[in-house]
Amino acid sequence: MHNSFKKIKKSKEELTPWEKAPKKRKQQKKRKNHSNDSRSFVKKLPQTYKLRKQRLARGTVALIAIFGIIFLSSLFFILPFSRILSVKVNAADKETRIAIVKASDLHYYESLIGVWPHTSQIEEQIHKKVPSVKKATIKYEGSQVIIDIQEYPTIGYLMKNNKYYKLTSSGMVDEYGTESPHGNYPVFYNFKNNDELKEMTKQYDKLDSNLKRGISEIHLDPTKADPGRIKLYMNDGNQVIAKTDTFAEKMQYYPSIVSKMNYTGVVDLEVGAFSYPYGKN
Repeated sequence: MHNSFKKIKKSKEELTPWEKAPKKRKQQKKRKNHSNDSRSFVKKLPQTYKLRKQRLARGTVALIAIFGIIFLSSLFFILPFSRILSVKVNAADKETRIAIVKASDLHYYESLIGVWPHTSQIEEQIHKKVPSVKKATIKYEGSQVIIDIQEYPTIGYLMKNNKYYKLTSSGMVDEYGTESPHGNYPVFYNFKNNDELKEMTKQYDKLDSNLKRGISEIHLDPTKADPGRIKLYMNDGNQVIAKTDTFAEKMQYYPSIVSKMNYTGVVDLEVGAFSYPYGKN
């Protein structure tokens, strides 16, 4: 067995030149590949460093941008220009302006970020809560909120609970009353039913401007025979008795009747069209 081992060892050591050539080429190729890999790795080192640097720069810029946005957002929420500092309402009278501000539910120093998305809802809310407002438009000028409104024509005031409530041509009554009426408008009394009030405003709105200006008060004065009976107090000192449903038609005769009167008294338009002095039936 010892002799056979020597033979195997000897056979491995004593290779012929042509047997050694493939092994030598294989070793040379291996060394060459290793050398190429080393050179390739060394060559790639600058590119890898450059890529890492670019990635680090991009990451730094992204972080700076994120923190910058957070900082600016925080600054925006803190500083006064992001808050409501004033509300301006383009309306004729003080009561309407107060009513519109209340209906808008806008508050001093409220965040504009919370208001901007709800602009259209606030406009609709004003329209619903303030009947004299036909349309509301909200604009923003810095920290000031401006509310432009289009109003229905005012035809008078409704007396209710010792306050005067603006009455519009649409027959709607404002929710906010005032201690005294404004302008040369008639005051409506005793109209507790909305249908009766709307019918009366509809009839009144048909009159010409001269007749409208001549009326001081309109009272609903119903009787059993005529639930729609009304009594008017005129600025010229006369009284008019009429029916709601025929008021506009009959009232056009008033100027002609008054021109023939040499007294102040009652003009009765309820059934016919005639007049008589106070104190007479």
